[in-house]
Amino acid sequence: MSNRVVEDKYTSIIDAVGYWLGYQFKIGREQLIHEASLRYPIADTITAKGISVNRIILEKLHPLFKSKKIDLVIFDETVDEPATENDDTKLKEVYEFKLAKSDMAKEQSDEHQRIFDDVVRLGYYNKWGKKECYFLMCGRYEEFKTYFVGQERVMKNEAGKNIVPVRRKAKQENLAQQILDDPWKPDGLYKDWFGFKIGESKTIEFTINQSMPTGTWGLKRFQEEYKIRNEDKHFFSNSIKITTTCLAITPPGEKNRTHAAGIWKVESIN
Repeated sequence: MSNRVVEDKYTSIIDAVGYWLGYQFKIGREQLIHEASLRYPIADTITAKGISVNRIILEKLHPLFKSKKIDLVIFDETVDEPATENDDTKLKEVYEFKLAKSDMAKEQSDEHQRIFDDVVRLGYYNKWGKKECYFLMCGRYEEFKTYFVGQERVMKNEAGKNIVPVRRKAKQENLAQQILDDPWKPDGLYKDWFGFKIGESKTIEFTINQSMPTGTWGLKRFQEEYKIRNEDKHFFSNSIKITTTCLAITPPGEKNRTHAAGIWKVESIN
């Protein structure tokens, strides 16, 4: 598969998620959206890009950790019946999804820990299983921007009222230049975890000693809550170093976008 086709797959995934979320919003079903429902537009897009539906499983029991599940997996070309396939060495791609929420911007929140868990779980799977691992974040445009990117909205005050400037709508031929001129400006909890430009990589090391004043957080809490299936083969160390690479992301500043999404490749650095 060419690099162009691969890149198009990730761009198509985030576009499909954004439009699907926007549609649910328009018909008044946004309150019914949850992370599990994201699997359907993503699986549809993957199959449209030439990957057989027979290779895809939605919510698979995690091969490495007890009582945990993976949002979506793709088996290799040799598998015809993934639902009954027990050979996890035939797994090729692994995906985890998250919805942008206000609590994710609070370092002491469970939602922040859940995002940490997804990223680190993918890091361990890449380290121990040598699989291609991907993390997708999506949500309403302003929530994605404010709580995940950490980019504050610039407000103007007119006649005592706070006015949020209207996002610009770029012409298709000027879209690439707009992305260069008006990039995402990360300034939140995740600015050191993720790059917000296509092709941008970030490397961060999480250690067992990182904790919050009010209690356990991060890798220590992760290792307390996650139980390894095969302790003879795998074991936790005091740190894990992870690199994320942005493969596709909704361009900032598009006036008619109600939702935004991004997808990152997650790799462990040994």
